[in-house]
Amino acid sequence: MSTHHTALIIGGGPAGSAAAHTLARHGIDTALIDKAVFPRDKLCGGLLTLRSQKIYSRIFAAPWGPVIDFTARGVKFFHRTKLLNEVGHADELYFTRRLDFDHFLLNQAIAQGTRLYPGETVIAMDLAGKTCRLRSGTTFTFDYLIGADGVNSLVGKTLFGKAFDPDRVAFALEMEVDRAQCAASLDDPEIIFGLARWGYGWVFPKKNTLTVGIGGLHTKNPELKKMFHEFLAARFGAIPEGKIKGHHLPFGDYRKVPGRGNVLLCGDAAGLVEPITGEGIAFAMQSGLYAAEAIIEAQDHGGDALPCYQARYQEITRDFDHANRLRYLLFPSVSEHLFLKALPRSKTLPRKHLELMADKLQYGDYFRYLMFKALKALVKRALFIK
Repeated sequence: MSTHHTALIIGGGPAGSAAAHTLARHGIDTALIDKAVFPRDKLCGGLLTLRSQKIYSRIFAAPWGPVIDFTARGVKFFHRTKLLNEVGHADELYFTRRLDFDHFLLNQAIAQGTRLYPGETVIAMDLAGKTCRLRSGTTFTFDYLIGADGVNSLVGKTLFGKAFDPDRVAFALEMEVDRAQCAASLDDPEIIFGLARWGYGWVFPKKNTLTVGIGGLHTKNPELKKMFHEFLAARFGAIPEGKIKGHHLPFGDYRKVPGRGNVLLCGDAAGLVEPITGEGIAFAMQSGLYAAEAIIEAQDHGGDALPCYQARYQEITRDFDHANRLRYLLFPSVSEHLFLKALPRSKTLPRKHLELMADKLQYGDYFRYLMFKALKALVKRALFIK
């Protein structure tokens, strides 16, 4: 026995829920399958920027206030335990628990008419035959398929033979630390350089906990767990009680072609985690919206959904191309040294970073700004040597 839906979505995170909400709102028969039963937790710092808020408001109707756990108006930048710079009175940075946020989005998609199949694992797909089979034995057929099933995407593996490039993927470790274990209060998020190669650490405030993590390119950080333990001990005096979670993360290594025919990838499944700020939720929702709009357009005008999606998807990947170039100004040892030397002296550099996150500064403008700063530092260094 098989069940047919016009649009089938695998994965109920922000990308899947954004796609499902958009499709169902336009009257398209939509189903969403997720291996978890919601609410479910997920490794994520839970940072929501003004960029996230803008994209969220384009898709969903309900105000997101009920799932905002903490709001900050500043950021502190560290090199290991040394404070380099801080910004106050900036645009809001919101923090959520993914346990709450994802469930909130999914419920809105269900309210629009999405059919949810929770606790169901897809074990096989025949993309040519437009079928997928669940572990329970149920078979689904579809006209359009959206893979929003994370970095280890089964849809991505089925399309391309592997979900991600192991030489270019990042790995992150993270834990929730009870605020009661912290001697001092913390109201501003912290970004920590000098911990991981081609990466950074973070301490994000929530109402009752601190989300503490470290991440970087997997191939360049073979001892990431040891580094994380050392950071935790230095930051809190001892390794706090709690479970440490680990997960691969795409790190700017996005899919150039995010699908095939009427099968589309979005969110982490398409590699959409920005490597400079680490932002992923905003781009997950945006790509889910674009995938849904592409399916709607393809239904209206005929033809495959991928070309319609690709035209929209390039709006995201243009920013990722700039961000990937920015990595070479921030993470290699020589340029990282210049960046960390300039950061404590600059009033504008940290604010520019926050303007980027708030979608008030374009990635290309930020790249040109950092290029100017780097060249200026190199000229000063050359003159000093002479």
